[in-house]
Amino acid sequence: MEMQEMEITIDTEGRIQVTVTGAHNTECLELTKKLEEATGVVEERIYLPAYYEHQVSEDQNARIRRS
Repeated sequence: MEMQEMEITIDTEGRIQVTVTGAHNTECLELTKKLEEATGVVEERIYLPAYYEHQVSEDQNARIRRS
């Protein structure tokens, strides 16, 4: 499993930007949910390419190689 990380940046006006790496598909939304609830309304959401990817587990990868 890939390490998941959140980079949190707060600008001088108090706006918070969260960038998630190592998460695929909706995992990033699950990771940031409580932070979003605690800090206020989400003004903008930009999805990185990993959002559109499905993580392949080692078991799935092994099945693919055997085919």
